[in-house]
Amino acid sequence: MKIKYSIVTALSLALSIGSAMSSYAQGFVSTQQGVKYQWGSGDYCTNNWVNYKDHWFFFGNDQLMRTGWIQRDDTWYYSTDTGELEGGIMKINDNVYYFNTSSLKMVTGPYTYNGNTYNLTENGATDGGPYVYTEWNSDGTIRQGKKIGIR
Repeated sequence: MKIKYSIVTALSLALSIGSAMSSYAQGFVSTQQGVKYQWGSGDYCTNNWVNYKDHWFFFGNDQLMRTGWIQRDDTWYYSTDTGELEGGIMKINDNVYYFNTSSLKMVTGPYTYNGNTYNLTENGATDGGPYVYTEWNSDGTIRQGKKIGIR
């Protein structure tokens, strides 16, 4: 009888300890302040990158997902309204930029695209050309454009 009581007591103790420990679902969490990313430990991503389903997102010191321009380590990145970093040629506020498709970093200096060399600055491309760019519609959908000349 004492053995049965000891087993029941041990099992009850194990269950109570297990229920006191919290487990969290890892993923995006919407808060009143904005979107955060919660790790499985319950901590939120702070001042760091998250790779989710082969897409990169950045979360600041306040743990909120960043959109728009992001500067990290003297490098510029651009994040869409959904928070996803993008690569390739993009038109942002009527300026054309190129973001490396692997590192997603903004490229500056001479860059050759489709046989034409462009001078890319922090303010966008400085010379014309024909090029294809990515632009976002007001509803968040992406459209491709083709333009001859920058402005």
